[in-house]
Amino acid sequence: MRESDQDLLQRIAKKQDIALSELYDRHSKLLFSMALTILHDTDDAEDVLQEVFVQVWRKAAQYQPDLGAPKNWLVRIAHNRAINLLRSRRSRERQNEVSLSVDGNSSSVEVANLGSEENPLIDIVRQSETETIGRALGTLPEEQRILVELAFYQGYSHSEISEKLGLPLGTVKTRIRSGIQALREQLKFLKNEAFG
Repeated sequence: MRESDQDLLQRIAKKQDIALSELYDRHSKLLFSMALTILHDTDDAEDVLQEVFVQVWRKAAQYQPDLGAPKNWLVRIAHNRAINLLRSRRSRERQNEVSLSVDGNSSSVEVANLGSEENPLIDIVRQSETETIGRALGTLPEEQRILVELAFYQGYSHSEISEKLGLPLGTVKTRIRSGIQALREQLKFLKNEAFG
């Protein structure tokens, strides 16, 4: 009988590395795919994946079953790490743009946008959950879908979205909340697997 994720986490808390390897084998493709979808960079996605499992190794004893399934915990860690990396990258790009203009260089220098190129590996590693969520996103009204994508796939805060699109902050929050509720309703059949 296959050991549950929760049992594996208990063994990882006791520093049994074979349990970490098993948990990695089960969930690494999904977590990598999610990080790659957000970051559009295989090296960054691999870094995020490594950081997730380093954190699991260090903090498995802190996992709280009442807050959701272990898979959800892993997804939250990976999502947060990917978004933090995306924001850090965006901040560095802004600093580079500022330093280029301060240098007074009149030549047109374009700062590379690391997240703008399509990566062919996305199609290879994307799992059915990611495709299903993508289809569900496509059914949202455009005013909700755009905001959900900006918040969850591009890492913008509500206030940044408000400023970027010229919408009142309350409208941004309401539309994102409504979009998430609609997605939950559409994807409730994945509840045990992805949303706990």
